[in-house]
Amino acid sequence: MAVQVVVFSLGQEEYAMPIDVVREITRLGEVGIIPNAPSYVCGLITIRGVAIPLIDLHVRFGIDPIKMTTEGSDSQDDQNTFALITEVHGNHVGFAVDQLREVRILENIVPPPSLVTDPFIAGVVNLPDRIIIKLIPEQILESDEVKELGQLISH
Repeated sequence: MAVQVVVFSLGQEEYAMPIDVVREITRLGEVGIIPNAPSYVCGLITIRGVAIPLIDLHVRFGIDPIKMTTEGSDSQDDQNTFALITEVHGNHVGFAVDQLREVRILENIVPPPSLVTDPFIAGVVNLPDRIIIKLIPEQILESDEVKELGQLISH
């Protein structure tokens, strides 16, 4: 089954999120720090006057941020440059990502190998020039975690 996705990178790896859960894509600006928040929470960002918790997918996925050393790039600016604003368990959540790659239709998605036990990985697409991991956004955070993040925000 084909699905339209937003493809983004975290370090050297590429991931895809179904476009139907992505509400907005924005460049990251100022991030408000939340004292004593879990390590995977970058803080809060404000989109049109609404505070949205921002999740660092590097930390959540256990990926070390990789400093890019390609010519013409500034390694400090390559981490967490964009936010994908999504709806997870009925709440808006931002996911910090390094770079946006493309919007495309993925086909031939195969289930992850049995050794992959992370519930947020829906499948893998092996393209001739790269591999893309398709995510299940609702599984990145548990509903209790989203509720707790929502309590941090005063409406």
